[in-house]
Amino acid sequence: MFKRTKVTDGTATGQGPDAENWDGKEVGFRKKSKVPGVMITQYIEKLPEGKSHPDFTRKPIALTIQEGKFAFFKAIVTGDPKPTVVWSRNNGDVSDPARYQSKYDPNSNEHTFEMPHVKPDQADTYKCFAKNEYGQAMVTVVLNVIEVGFKMTKAPQQQAEVANCNFKKVLKRRSKVVPKAEEPEKKEGEIDPKFWELLMSADKKDYERICAEFGVTDFRWMLKKLNEMKREREEEQAEFVKNLSDLKPIHINADGTASFELEFDLLDPSSSIYLYKDGEMIPYTKELGDKMKHCLRKVGRKYIFSMRDLMPEDAGFYQLDVEDVNMFSTDFKMVDFLVKIQEVKAMEREDAVFECVISAPLSKLMWFGKNMPLEQGDKYDIEVSEDKLIHRLVVKDCMVVDKGIYAACAGIKSCNAWLVVEADKGAPKGKKTARKTTRAGGSGTDLQKVAQEQQQILDKEREERKEKIKAAREAAAEAAAAEEPEKTADSGAGKDKGAAVKVERIDKTSVAATTTVAGDSGSGHSAGKASGGAKQDGSHADAGGGHSAGKASGGARKDGSIADAGGGHSAGKASGGAKQDGSHADAGGGHSAGKASGGAKQDGSPADAGGGHSAGKASGGAKQDGSHADAGGGHSAGKASGGAKQDGSHADAGGHSAGKASGGAKQDGSHADAGGGHSAGKASGGAKQDGSHADAGGGHSAGKASGGAKQDGSHADAGGGHSAGKASGGAKQDGSHADAGGGHSAGKASGGAKQDGSHADAGGGHSAEEASGGSRQDGSLADAGGGHSAGKASGGAKQDGSLADAGGGHSAEEASGGARQDEPLADAGGEPGITSGLSDIHAIRGQPAELTVKMNTDCDGAWFKDGEPLKSGGGISITKDANIHKLTIHSCRDTDSGLLRFVSGDLSTEGRITVGDVPEFDEDDLHKFSKPVIVRVGQNAAFKMPFQPQESLTVSWFKDGTELKDGGGVKIVREPNHSRLLLRDCLRSDSGEIKIQLKNPFGAVEATSQLIVLDRPGPPEGPVETVETTSSVIEIKWNPPKDDGGSAVTNYIIERQERGHSLWTKLGDVSAEKTSFRDRNVTHGKKYSYRIYAENPQGLSDSLETADSIMAGIMILSGPPGKPKVVSTSKTCINLTWTPPEDDKGVPIIGYQVEKRKKDTNQWLALNAINEPIEDVNYAVKDVTEGAEYEFRVSAINESGAGDASPPSAMACAKNPNMRPCFKDPEDFLVVRAGNSVRVKISYEAEPPPHITWLKDDEPIAPWINVINTEGMSQLVIPSSKRSDSAIYTIKAKNSVGEAFFDVEVRVTDEPKCPGPVELEQTVYGKVAVSWVPSPDQELDDRLYYVVSQHDSNTRMWKTVADRLFANTYTAHNILPGIEYHFRVYAKNDMGLSDPSQSPTWGANSNRVPISSNGVSSMEISFERPPSILVPLKVHTPPKGYQLYMTCAVRGCPTPNVSWYLNNTCINSDKNYYITNSCGVCSMYILRVRENDGGEYRVVAVNSLGKAECSTKLTVRD
Repeated sequence: MFKRTKVTDGTATGQGPDAENWDGKEVGFRKKSKVPGVMITQYIEKLPEGKSHPDFTRKPIALTIQEGKFAFFKAIVTGDPKPTVVWSRNNGDVSDPARYQSKYDPNSNEHTFEMPHVKPDQADTYKCFAKNEYGQAMVTVVLNVIEVGFKMTKAPQQQAEVANCNFKKVLKRRSKVVPKAEEPEKKEGEIDPKFWELLMSADKKDYERICAEFGVTDFRWMLKKLNEMKREREEEQAEFVKNLSDLKPIHINADGTASFELEFDLLDPSSSIYLYKDGEMIPYTKELGDKMKHCLRKVGRKYIFSMRDLMPEDAGFYQLDVEDVNMFSTDFKMVDFLVKIQEVKAMEREDAVFECVISAPLSKLMWFGKNMPLEQGDKYDIEVSEDKLIHRLVVKDCMVVDKGIYAACAGIKSCNAWLVVEADKGAPKGKKTARKTTRAGGSGTDLQKVAQEQQQILDKEREERKEKIKAAREAAAEAAAAEEPEKTADSGAGKDKGAAVKVERIDKTSVAATTTVAGDSGSGHSAGKASGGAKQDGSHADAGGGHSAGKASGGARKDGSIADAGGGHSAGKASGGAKQDGSHADAGGGHSAGKASGGAKQDGSPADAGGGHSAGKASGGAKQDGSHADAGGGHSAGKASGGAKQDGSHADAGGHSAGKASGGAKQDGSHADAGGGHSAGKASGGAKQDGSHADAGGGHSAGKASGGAKQDGSHADAGGGHSAGKASGGAKQDGSHADAGGGHSAGKASGGAKQDGSHADAGGGHSAEEASGGSRQDGSLADAGGGHSAGKASGGAKQDGSLADAGGGHSAEEASGGARQDEPLADAGGEPGITSGLSDIHAIRGQPAELTVKMNTDCDGAWFKDGEPLKSGGGISITKDANIHKLTIHSCRDTDSGLLRFVSGDLSTEGRITVGDVPEFDEDDLHKFSKPVIVRVGQNAAFKMPFQPQESLTVSWFKDGTELKDGGGVKIVREPNHSRLLLRDCLRSDSGEIKIQLKNPFGAVEATSQLIVLDRPGPPEGPVETVETTSSVIEIKWNPPKDDGGSAVTNYIIERQERGHSLWTKLGDVSAEKTSFRDRNVTHGKKYSYRIYAENPQGLSDSLETADSIMAGIMILSGPPGKPKVVSTSKTCINLTWTPPEDDKGVPIIGYQVEKRKKDTNQWLALNAINEPIEDVNYAVKDVTEGAEYEFRVSAINESGAGDASPPSAMACAKNPNMRPCFKDPEDFLVVRAGNSVRVKISYEAEPPPHITWLKDDEPIAPWINVINTEGMSQLVIPSSKRSDSAIYTIKAKNSVGEAFFDVEVRVTDEPKCPGPVELEQTVYGKVAVSWVPSPDQELDDRLYYVVSQHDSNTRMWKTVADRLFANTYTAHNILPGIEYHFRVYAKNDMGLSDPSQSPTWGANSNRVPISSNGVSSMEISFERPPSILVPLKVHTPPKGYQLYMTCAVRGCPTPNVSWYLNNTCINSDKNYYITNSCGVCSMYILRVRENDGGEYRVVAVNSLGKAECSTKLTVRD
């Protein structure tokens, strides 16, 4: 159960700042953290720069955990300076290092607070403090601990709370559905409580299904009772919640989790919510869903419970409670596949069928295709049989893209299979074949037969449940019909002398503990059985005298009374019946050879079992009010025992029989007394459920008379034991103990132990054994009565250290004080004790097993198995060696499993032995698994190992001794009969030993395989060694690669690169056995680099390359070149030259290396690398700093490298030489449009930098003119120019060496205005004088001139006939008669042309004198005409992508406007068509014909007189 956390605001021990580091006196300012729940106190108002108070970036998370587990909190803290972290708790101390451990990981900056093996008393509110000199941060976190089992140490506290009527604390929180382990034996026909819980949470449509499942057929009765229960439940729920709705039963989600949900509002937000599975509380979390299996999260009003990592054991009955009231119940069932889906091979356009059979009806399965959920639709049909056991998936009209893996999922169970779609080879190419009507696939088995067999099993189970319910109801009806007044009948005493006496040996004490009431049986002289029936009102009918050989039983009454069972002279059994109102019938004297026992009454008074003179058993019945019937003297050879009472009292069992006389069990804790047992059996007090025990009467039999154990702590008294066995007082849980009566038997009479400290007195022990006083927990010890036996009388042990007095010991042994539990030894002599007891063991079938018990003294003992005594023989050996007792099983069998117990006197120890087998592998499977798995890099490796399904079987996979876990690239699948391991995307490093281990409590078995991942080999091992180098041979050597890639290296490949070249050349290859190579094709003095590859069947390795180049022969370096000379210097460059070396040593020089050294330094810096030689004997050094001085030297480079350096050059300064200013490529004329800015840029060279001056027409420039001087350039800028800015601008540059001038003409102008009217005059034949009025800009712009263009009616084109005319006249030549002429005059300047001035028409009839017609009217001639088509469009059929020309001819005056149309859409503005019209010839051009260019083309010509059109068709071919 949960250990509730008590949250207080006080500070307990260990909480908050301690005395040394945390004085608790600092007061500051409250600050808000970004993390909710963190309280921050800042000590100063303003923090220094770069400093900060502590804060949590990750706070601890509340935890609910089971007792004994590992609990921890984690936190991440920030702050500068680094804060100190301290943990504390509200109600306790955390200083015990064994229970609390604080750790810090500097890598992750995590502070961890650990509690190994957490205990319930550690449940509390914990606090984490982080503090530095600027502030403190604090956060609280709650730990809840779930207790496991019942703690004996809490029993006294609970009993005290019961005494104070504080029952609420005593009650353990339990679900109303009892766990299976604690579930009482269900009576025949009784309805499972889950039935009602499920109905109250189910929809009405599910009622019929639930009733059928639990075998309920009376729906009217069910609905009536359900409505009553619902009303009661709703009233209880209303105290804690409101608006309970949307109850959704548990189901499997697509992500593999299971969940159920409901909506409600808590009246009190602090109310606790509990989850149960099969009646047992299960831990859950609200925040750590990825850490715990169960999670309950809240989304608005909705509460969602989910489980992850589903396993078969997760099936069960789940309930959600708020406080003590159930809100929702749902049943989670696991369905298995009886027939799984099989691989299907289908042809294209054919339907494929997957089908399966499940073990329980399910309305719908989840189908998946290629990892995608499938639904009913055009592509898929999902079919379910009427009994909901057969499920089918039909993939309609299969295509090649449909192939893949298909799966059926029922909860956590699933099966999958491939769909293989084969192309239809007979289908014509390019055409789609018709859909086939056939279906492919199926399971290949008779699914209907399998489903019918499963349905029969389900129907049979359902009918059996119905029959049990029906039988129970019929029995209740019969009992009601025999209703009689309530009474209790005493069982008479009688003897049936004619009955055969049979002596039974009873080895195990039978304790009657039941809440039901049995009827009273009268005297039974018959050979049968007489028993009282059950009544619905609580009373029980009496069974009349049964003189027959059958059974006489009392009937049941509805009013609570029970009929008496008359004298039963039968040889059977006479017993008292049970009454529901508390009264019980008496069992009459049982003179039969059967059994006479008193029944149980619910009101507390049981019937008395009369004297049992038969050979059977006479026992007192059980009463629910605590009283019990007395079992009369049992003179038979059977067993006489007292029945059990529910109120704690027990009937006395008289025991004169040869069997066993024992007190029955009472539910309220008291136990009946076992009467004097004169039989040869055993007389003992029975066990009571409330803790009290019945008294065992005097035992005159040869058996054992002992007091039973009571659950409330009291114990019955063991009566005088006159038998040959043992009479002892039982133990009581409340501390009191029954007295052991005088033991006249040959056994042992001892007082029992009481938990309250008092002890029963051990009566006079006339036995041959020992009479001793028991031990008390309060320290007092009972007196051991006079021990007249030959044994030993000793005082018992007290827990407080005091020792009881040992009574007079008349035996031949020793009277000594008992042992104390709080001290190693008692005051006087040690009592027998067990130093090494039994424990649970697991034995392997067919192997020997040995159990050993070690005592502190040499004493006898007995072994029992499941309550039955054991003796040597039958494969079992019992031996004793001084104080060591051994039980040896020579060859363990399944029947040897059970609870073994060793008893020695009052001491006992027990342990369970379980016999089983170590897991085994099939030899064929083991041989198959042992074969190596070989894959290539990047492929998946799969291992599968079948095994026999077993309980408590743990499957583990290992690689090279390290256990593999599911996740990442490792996938482990565990099925009941096999396990699979999948390693994805294998690497070479994944090669190794793969092992599977099966482990159960009996042992473990392992199977080993090898994983070989093939890959390219690793590079050969270096370095490359030079074995020999001469002028003609270079020999190199290397080592084999460390990793051959899983397959042997076949050969090595060698490549070579000559120094100075980029090309690698393959020289050849050598075998894998040879790791050296001789290169004979080398040139003396040249250097070479080599690289070697290893090759195996998987490919080439990476290369091993020589670290340095290897020269053929010895190194020959050139002599020094001549001393470098400085040719010229500037601030950015110094030019050098030198002479080749006089002695090149016979090796050609390939270039030079230049080095520089700055003045006042010793380091020479190379300006070029050796592998980048300077091929010429001069070089421009540009890596210089202006004003710095340098000296230079040169080395000659040949194949062996750089030779000796030349002598250094003279110092050279990086600066420009003094020079007179000069201008670089200046422009002397610039034209600018008026209004625009003027920019005159002049570049120059001069050293030192000159003084720049600008002049305008030899005068200083105006102030608004800007001059911008930069290094090497000067710029004159006029922001907005005017015509008056036109002038000659002079730049003057002057320095100490000289000066320079340069003039730039700037003309600011605009486009000229057009000339005046144009006049024409013919001076001579064929010539016309053209004159015009000057342009107004002529006087302002001296660069303005005129251009004349001429047009005649013959050519109809304008052409320029005169250009750059500075005069205002022009003479036109070749003017012919009959031709009209027109002239245009333009003014032009640097900005462009003006608008033209048009001349009058010159030519035909322009100068003709009009002739009068003398009254004759002349007819006017007009050339105007409407448009007409001279040449129409033609039909075109071009191929797609080709170009196309389409033309037609159009005439009309005035010139018509021509438009093109495609399918009645104008395309004149479409950029895909190039359209022209030249002198009536209309053309259209398409660069590449497209499909959409096809259609009807139409040309329409329109002028003021009319319209004409023509059309054609364009067809585009493929």
